[in-house]
This record gives sequence, structure tokens and C-alpha cells, in this order.
Amino acid sequence: MTITTERAATVAKDPRDLVTLEQFQVMVDDVVTFDKVTRPYAEAGVEQFLVFLKAWGATMAEVGGDPRAWVKFAPSPAVDKIWHRSMMRTRTFAEVCDRVAGRYMHHLPIMDEDIRSGQASARGLAAMRATGYHVDLEWWMDGESCCPENCAQPPHTA
Repeated sequence: MTITTERAATVAKDPRDLVTLEQFQVMVDDVVTFDKVTRPYAEAGVEQFLVFLKAWGATMAEVGGDPRAWVKFAPSPAVDKIWHRSMMRTRTFAEVCDRVAGRYMHHLPIMDEDIRSGQASARGLAAMRATGYHVDLEWWMDGESCCPENCAQPPHTA
């Protein structure tokens, strides 16, 4: 007699599928070269940034692209560094934003009580999980904000 236990396995989607192989490699190469980190670290960081970007794009789409109606969430310090590095190569970054989020993602540093309390991070984590892409908690659970206390108050929009 054979007894088996069935259980539904949910496999998260691979964040690398969000961009072309060339785009992914360019982003990873920049992180490795300029931030002096290992390739596996850079690959994991770029993956998590892509999930963050996908979640941001989805939340912006829900509000019709109106930034005043968007519910903010913030990246972790580690993912914010990947975001900064990615913005340095503007053409690739713009292409990746269009492909993954459906629009360009501007970086507007701000520190407020919503971010300081961790509520913005919790919303972000929920939004990232909702994308169905792999979320690696080691990149998100450091308990810090991406923005130091001297960030712009409030952010300037153009």
C-alpha cells in the first residue's frame, strides 16, 4: 500500500523573465563592476529590484497613473542601491521601466512617518508578493528605510 500526500506547490515566477537577457546582464554587470560585489549578489539584487518595479507599476496602473492616488512603498536600503545603480545607465533603465512597469519610475527620496514606521515597507512587500514573482525576504527584512532622515521633505515633482 502506498500513501501519498498531495499538496499544492506554488512556484513563484522568475523575475529574470521580466526583462531581456541582455538587459538583465547589463544591470548585473554594472552592479558587479561599480559596487564591487559578487555576481550572485548582484543577480539576486537586480531580481528583487525588478519585482519592486513590477509591483510599483501594478499599483500605478490601479490608480490610472495618477501619482497623487498611488499608495507609496519604499525599497530596502540594499534594493535602493540597485535602483540607483540601474538609473545610471539611462537608456537601459528607461527600457526596463517601460517593459516591467509600463512607465518610467522616477526616484523621489523622502522620509516621513509612513516610511519610518515600516508601514510603507509592509505595503510594498504585499504588493511585491501579489505580482507572483519570487520575493527573497533577505533583501527586504533589514528593518531600515532606504532614505536617510535628510531626504527631501516633501519630494519635488515635475
